[in-house]
Amino acid sequence: MEKDQKKTGIALLIIGLLYFCLMIPANQTGAKTLQMLSIFEVDEYAQYEHVLRMLAPGETPYQSIRNFFVYLHYFYGYPFYFFSAILLFPLKLLSGSNWPADTQTIVCWLRQTVSVLPMIAAAGMLVWMTTRFKRRYFSIGLFVFLLTLPGVILNNFWWHPDSLSVFFITLVFFFLDRDQLRFGRNFRAAAAACGVAVGIKYAGLYFAAAIPVYLVIGSVARKITLKQMILHGLVFVMILMAFVVISNPLLLLPQERAEIIRTQQLQFEQTGTGIFVNRHSAFFENGNLPADIRRYYAETWYFVFALGSLIAGFFRSRTEKIRSAVLLAYLITALTVILLAASRRLHYYLPVVLPLFAILPTLFQTSSQKNKKLFDTLWCVILLLQGIPNLLLSVSLFRTQLAREAVSPAIQLYDQVQREILPQITLPEDRMLRVFRDWKIYFPEQAGMAVQMNWEMASLELIQEWDPDLILLEQENIRMFADVDVVKQAVDPEAMQKMHAFYADASQDSLPGYRRVLENHFAVVFEKIE
Repeated sequence: MEKDQKKTGIALLIIGLLYFCLMIPANQTGAKTLQMLSIFEVDEYAQYEHVLRMLAPGETPYQSIRNFFVYLHYFYGYPFYFFSAILLFPLKLLSGSNWPADTQTIVCWLRQTVSVLPMIAAAGMLVWMTTRFKRRYFSIGLFVFLLTLPGVILNNFWWHPDSLSVFFITLVFFFLDRDQLRFGRNFRAAAAACGVAVGIKYAGLYFAAAIPVYLVIGSVARKITLKQMILHGLVFVMILMAFVVISNPLLLLPQERAEIIRTQQLQFEQTGTGIFVNRHSAFFENGNLPADIRRYYAETWYFVFALGSLIAGFFRSRTEKIRSAVLLAYLITALTVILLAASRRLHYYLPVVLPLFAILPTLFQTSSQKNKKLFDTLWCVILLLQGIPNLLLSVSLFRTQLAREAVSPAIQLYDQVQREILPQITLPEDRMLRVFRDWKIYFPEQAGMAVQMNWEMASLELIQEWDPDLILLEQENIRMFADVDVVKQAVDPEAMQKMHAFYADASQDSLPGYRRVLENHFAVVFEKIE
């Protein structure tokens, strides 16, 4: 690496460090208690107890080891929980025996190290592949642009597998870029990284067409024979499968493997059809990309320029031709999978948008000194036209994140219940107050209270079985599930009918044995009638 490249690398490292530190205040919010996680990021709430159990000592050394490996939450691969637990271990050593009580510090650390840090590293690798750090301002501009995409900023605000997934996907591109049709150790390293990516969240399967394309290019360029192409393809698949298993060792245990497969089948069904109701919808809106993509990533015109850069790569150096061909095959596969899914959450697009946007500067590269200044100016204009709105929105998202506890309707509801309702309830000294809440209702567990929440939502049978003293329901759920049409759209009509009956009664204040005692725009509270 030349001196100027090293200086650019150091500049990006400093920017990355500042960016990491800037995320800390926002990532300290929304995690004062375990239950607070559910009102802001319900996925974090579902994941949290599992990573804590991994580090919990068992009664025997075997039980401690089992706790670490049998993580039980098989919606995501073991690498996500493995890295999370490993990164938490120093925190556990420093905090002492009562370390799980400090939810805010633990969750902030997980958000920073498992979400923010891998994204910084992925952006750095993408910039290197595009600019080789040879054009300092190009490199810095692209690095800052990628990290300030509002979709990336939102992903930084939670502890989730997507940044790790993007990191290992980027590693695959990085190693293929280093390999340059030599089909040596970098090609095998790409296979290993792809295996881990598959093991995290299946996004590594987006390379299903890209790797064959890379092999065919090698054969057409006469770097390998047809026989060698087939052999290298088999080696890639074997290494990939080996690293899927290495990164998910529970696949070797029949009982756990069966549970992992069952959970993943459920995951595919929910992604393909929806969790409660079918949600298939058109992707393009009047010839434009969906509004959320245009708001949190870039306007349609910017995607057009990015695709233009991808095509331009086919007319440049061999390195850029290879990168463009592999990336195009990868993007076609990724977008096909995403567009066929019923659930299209913003973070699903990260593995698509980041590699695509990183290639944009190739459209403005020229060997002509005469045109260089013009092309540099065009690149700056394009970057600023999209980058400034992105930056302004990202700052707004950051400020909203800082203030979210103060303005949270869930926390305000809890404070109101504490002031106005709890003092009016009298119970026998030997009985706890029983509370049922919807997912995003805030009601922390505390002495003298038993708080219950059901991932499958509520039904009259469930409420009769639990017999809560208070029921707290979200208005959004009441509106959705009280609508009679929801049964027709349901993935499971029988289960939905029970949910519909319960929420329809709640909407009419006719829950058997309960009366409405508090209502606002966010929630409704029902109290048991004695």
